[in-house]
Amino acid sequence: MNKAEANSSRLEKIRWLWFIPSAIMYTATEVPLGKTMAVALCAAFGLAFYGICSKGRMFIIGEDIVNDMRAALDGLGQRDSVFEIKNFNLGLVVRVYLIKAREMTPICNKVIMEKLNKGWYNDQVWITQVVDLEETKEVNTAQKILNEALVNDIREKSERKKRK
Repeated sequence: MNKAEANSSRLEKIRWLWFIPSAIMYTATEVPLGKTMAVALCAAFGLAFYGICSKGRMFIIGEDIVNDMRAALDGLGQRDSVFEIKNFNLGLVVRVYLIKAREMTPICNKVIMEKLNKGWYNDQVWITQVVDLEETKEVNTAQKILNEALVNDIREKSERKKRK
């Protein structure tokens, strides 16, 4: 188990202990502020604690994914790349924008998919999108196109589920 995986696992477990600091917050604020305010602060603190741990865990996972993909692409000689990771309820959407990869695109795609499938985080990845661009300036346009494709794909899948 590498350091990132251990930290992610630790945050996964810690976030479920939100009620402990929340109870401390309630105990500390009940007398000076009253029950109503103490309950409100307790709930807000518990939600914030859970959210911070969850976001920290996703940050660690995303950072490890990018590091692994960057190392794999550097090994192929593809130095210019932009990475994007989006977090959805269903999982992570990993996007790689290769810059001037041209004929190396299929090889880069294969290496990226192998890295993602072999990584400890593979169960977190929902969709992987790899695109070859001519310039970094094209990332915003490609991002909009990929967002539309992703939304259409989600709609199609939800419509199929409704039909069944």
